[in-house]
Amino acid sequence: MNILVFNCGSSSQGFKVYEVDQNHAEKVVISGKAKNVAARTQSQPYLFWNMNDKTEQKFCDLSSHRLAAQEIIGILNAKGIQPDAIGHRFVHGGKLFQQTTRIDTNTRNLLIQCLPLAPIHNPNSFSVIEVCEQLLPSIPQYAVFDTAFHSQMPESSARYAIPGSIAEKFGFRKYGFHGLSYQYVSTKTAQLIGKPLQNSKFILCHLGSGGSSITAVRDGKSIDTSMGYSPLAGLVMSSRSGDLDPEIILDLVRSGYSADEVSRILNRESGLIGLSGFSSNLAEIIDAAESGNVSCQIAFDVYAQRLMEYMGAFYWLLNGADAIVFTDDIGETSWKLREKLFGGKDLLGVKLDQELNRQATGSKPSCISQEGSKTQIWVIPTDEEIVILNEVRAIIG
Repeated sequence: MNILVFNCGSSSQGFKVYEVDQNHAEKVVISGKAKNVAARTQSQPYLFWNMNDKTEQKFCDLSSHRLAAQEIIGILNAKGIQPDAIGHRFVHGGKLFQQTTRIDTNTRNLLIQCLPLAPIHNPNSFSVIEVCEQLLPSIPQYAVFDTAFHSQMPESSARYAIPGSIAEKFGFRKYGFHGLSYQYVSTKTAQLIGKPLQNSKFILCHLGSGGSSITAVRDGKSIDTSMGYSPLAGLVMSSRSGDLDPEIILDLVRSGYSADEVSRILNRESGLIGLSGFSSNLAEIIDAAESGNVSCQIAFDVYAQRLMEYMGAFYWLLNGADAIVFTDDIGETSWKLREKLFGGKDLLGVKLDQELNRQATGSKPSCISQEGSKTQIWVIPTDEEIVILNEVRAIIG
């Protein structure tokens, strides 16, 4: 059986095809990623894939996730790869979905109701589902939800300080995201440090090219996370504002901006691109800052400070941590960001090894803390696709 996994991010689209044999062993047949999808960056959009230890790439129009999905399915057809089932990462299931589900007429309509909850994620994932319906109409599809990992978060973390009747009526609460990544990385971290997951404390930083979040995990469960009711809250991101004073939104509305216009500004025109006016790509911003671009330096400083504030809060909330972990595109590759975060923090007992940090590229798990560090620091590549695969396999049986 071949299971195709689509991992749709805000500015990327990963995919893998797993072959599962009759002994339930899996192997990756082909894997790849569409980069800079519908993104405002100085870099060209492109698609790369690896099959039989050979990597190929293609520069093409990736102005939407729909086009990226069409390109990916075209590659699979050219390679003679026919999927028997398809699993999709679906960011926000709201109150309607707290576990993986097969997509049928009923669940499809419920997914449509979830589209506004994550306006730059859910519509992208749904468009990929539609492409699969058109190009692979007989193949069953399954939705796996990022919010599921955080569904048992304590009420003290999940509740907003607004009237309970309003919160209940509209479903206003913290849902949390990047759950598939956190599910994988928390288990992997416990294995690497040799400590039972059920007796562990981790601060996990999922820093992507589009969206970023940070989560406090105790005993394998989400205790608190930076994203909230939507993926807009929390850290500064590529084009998302992260946390800001709600009165700013009210003032914009009073000044004549519509809700859709405010949403566009905060989701697509803010964050790194809003601060720098140059790029939504942190690596490009750091390079420009080092060349003297003041706006890019400010963008880098704000990005790092917001992350440090959450790291400090979660360190206090957990009463210390066994490990602080960085994953996904920025988390795995930006040694300059990690160096900025931990510079001068020796008094906390969290000690970065500069040489190990610079050597860590995300190609494999790497411990980058000094031997005497009170809390270990790790760079661990995430694998959301294997989580999606296992969720789909559990339903198929």
